[in-house]
Amino acid sequence: MPKRRPRRQSSTGSGTPPGRRTTRRSTPRGAADRLILEHSDQILRGDALLVLLKGTGLATHLTERHSGVHWKIFTFEHLFLTSLVDSLSETDTTDDNAADIELFCTPDLPQGAFDTVLLPTDSRASSELTRDVLQAIAVRLKPNGRLIVSTNNARDHWLHEHLQATFGRITVFRDKQGVCYVARKRNVPAKVKDFTCEFAFRANMHGPEDTSDSTNAAPARKNTPDSTGRSARLIRCASRPGVFSHRKIDAGARALIRSLSLLQSKSSLRKPRCPDRIVEMGCGCGAVATVAALEYPNADVLAVDSHARAVQATEETAAMNGATNISVLLTANGRIPNPGTWDMFLCNPPYYSDFRISELFLQAAVDALTFGGSIHLVTKLTDWHQNRMIEVFANAEVHRFGEYDVIVSTLRH
Repeated sequence: MPKRRPRRQSSTGSGTPPGRRTTRRSTPRGAADRLILEHSDQILRGDALLVLLKGTGLATHLTERHSGVHWKIFTFEHLFLTSLVDSLSETDTTDDNAADIELFCTPDLPQGAFDTVLLPTDSRASSELTRDVLQAIAVRLKPNGRLIVSTNNARDHWLHEHLQATFGRITVFRDKQGVCYVARKRNVPAKVKDFTCEFAFRANMHGPEDTSDSTNAAPARKNTPDSTGRSARLIRCASRPGVFSHRKIDAGARALIRSLSLLQSKSSLRKPRCPDRIVEMGCGCGAVATVAALEYPNADVLAVDSHARAVQATEETAAMNGATNISVLLTANGRIPNPGTWDMFLCNPPYYSDFRISELFLQAAVDALTFGGSIHLVTKLTDWHQNRMIEVFANAEVHRFGEYDVIVSTLRH
């Protein structure tokens, strides 16, 4: 059995957690995780890949029960990676009993041939992402390798049918709260489908954005004036399953782009007319960051996201549009390099976290912005965000763009 040697996480988001101490743990509460754990006797010795699309609790249970397996644990989310490092570090066993573990936070599953792959799924998650991941798993399984996949939908048919089409005969373990499937790799997988996509939209440079979409992915080499005389440019975007607002630009992102026009208008708040350093927190496919980079070609633009595929998509979106002044950062901790030096902070916080992520974004903006720098936050939950931004910045202006409000605050202290 190989010994696990502690090492730092690599720049690609992979690594091995440090030493651990033994801790008694309760059974996972999620049905999909629990079913994987209950049927973990199906794990084959050798190389195993655990794919975590949501949550991290299952990892510690499995690695403690099956320390003789060489584990690779994968997630798209940098927040999950840091949680995995922390949770796996809570257990400290002797070298003879330590599991061999590597962690990965990358746009794609780690390369290699695996004896077992485990995948807990959420029936409410993107079916396209699930299909994309299952296809990648089928390619990486060894001949006669075993897939253990679960769902929290006790009435599942979709996943069952998809697994049958890919693997043929499968074993089914049903539960009141979900289903666990075990499949063997018998044949060469069918033709691999490409789930990546490109889409495009028009953005008005130096003014509010046009609301018309275009599916034509051909690059616009020159800006063309719209009916109001403003310069409109076709922005091409790259995206993959798992990236926020996959296959189309989000209406909130549209509003955030349109809010750049506020820098060209008079306002009671002081804002730099030509910002030199711009951050977008939660960049998704990079649409907003790319427009900002093209609007201000002499500025340094930093696009930040916690999802590995979002960072990859942003790099591709920037390249397709010739935005060479964009850099990217994969992180979930809200810490921006060179704090106190950024002129503008753009963000579109999600709604699902009881404002925890909104608070993280606001505190990140306080740390990142220079004196006189501004934050543009787009939301439909205006009351909470406006009140909180007044508490944090002592000022807040609300600007309506379509169905969304963009709240602007300036750092004055």
